Amino acid sequence: MNSEIIYTIFSFPKGILLLVKSNFLLKEITFFPSLNRVSPYLNYLESKFAGNISKSDLNFEKEIYLLSRYFKGEPISFDSLSLDFNMGTPFQRRVWKETRKIPFGQTSSYKELALKINHSGFRSVGQALGRNPFLLVVPCHRVLSSDGSLGGFSAGLPLKKYLLSLEQARQ
Repeated sequence: MNSEIIYTIFSFPKGILLLVKSNFLLKEITFFPSLNRVSPYLNYLESKFAGNISKSDLNFEKEIYLLSRYFKGEPISFDSLSLDFNMGTPFQRRVWKETRKIPFGQTSSYKELALKINHSGFRSVGQALGRNPFLLVVPCHRVLSSDGSLGGFSAGLPLKKYLLSLEQARQ
């Protein structure tokens, strides 16, 4: 039985977030710098899910509420959101789950994350975070290089700087 895939679009000062859900689980939160970049991705999802996708704002009330508070600078947690980690490898899931524990306004390093999951490859932790499908909810923007530099970010370093400054301003 195919599950219905639903999505909504959330606008914030630096762009657009596309939220996708199936069976009450978030499948992804993807960043787009502008609304015109969303349509091609929705076409991709249409083909991936054989047209079984529709827009539904009502089914994202909790996510929209939390994101709205977050972008107002409120120190909130996204722990109450249920995520579908099935698309990740076992290693990626371990990295994502550990990253999810980094509190609002705090940072960690790739090395610290690797040590917490008893893994010696700091770069592979960065690669797993580069495939994080849950922007903000799995806060990979809070992970820095050991020297304190930003490291990478799949949504772009300007957005990473913005998110970190948003969180630091409210400490």
